[in-house]
Amino acid sequence: MYLTAHRVRRIKGNNVEVGIDVFLHSHEAQDFPNTPLDDQVIDWITNKKPGKLIAESVDLVPGGNSVLSFIDIVGKENVDSTRIQNLLDQMEPKIIDRDTTIEFDSPADLAVRFGITLGLRGHEVREYKALTERAMSLFESREPPKWRSETPWIVIHYELSDTQEIFHLSPKTAKHLKQMHSERWVPKRIFIDHQTKNFVESVYGDLIQHIAPVLTDLTLEQIAAQGGLILCDQLRQKKIKWPELKEL
Repeated sequence: MYLTAHRVRRIKGNNVEVGIDVFLHSHEAQDFPNTPLDDQVIDWITNKKPGKLIAESVDLVPGGNSVLSFIDIVGKENVDSTRIQNLLDQMEPKIIDRDTTIEFDSPADLAVRFGITLGLRGHEVREYKALTERAMSLFESREPPKWRSETPWIVIHYELSDTQEIFHLSPKTAKHLKQMHSERWVPKRIFIDHQTKNFVESVYGDLIQHIAPVLTDLTLEQIAAQGGLILCDQLRQKKIKWPELKEL
């Protein structure tokens, strides 16, 4: 089991949106380490083997947002909410003036990790309470995933040259969107030089969340509700699924 909550930020032009996204994953017995939890195991689960997404509560569409604070809760599948809450309560007094804190329960089959950015130093308790409340609410309600799908139909092709990067819809996606919008709707191509791309991503986050709405004439929410999209690098035969930003 992997339960995580993030306070996230998205910059859209002159507007800044902030919210909390929460996700609950489950693991089959063979996919969860049969060893006591430690820092390395937690990193492996949260970054490499998060498990199957079974519930989520989302304020901002996932993918490309900046994370301001987070809480990770990792444990066996049969752990109950009372035991998790007890560990969260034990950890709260220990988070003052620390960027990242990890607390292990005994036996070491349940762990909590909390962290914040430097900009939120001094607000650790506020952030901790906000994230833990949302995380435990989702753990008990098990609200099914809304923004994820195994079969996205929106495919954006990506091409790289010496001077620029080019983004355009696959022919099948363009045909589908023409039917969705109108016969007058015309697919677009976006050309962006490398320096501009690097600057945009350093300020506004992952580029695809800004390019996709322009190419599709759909909002990020609409794209996510359709199952997300696949960014396809045909030259290197590489595919990335959004909003997970996961290589396929």
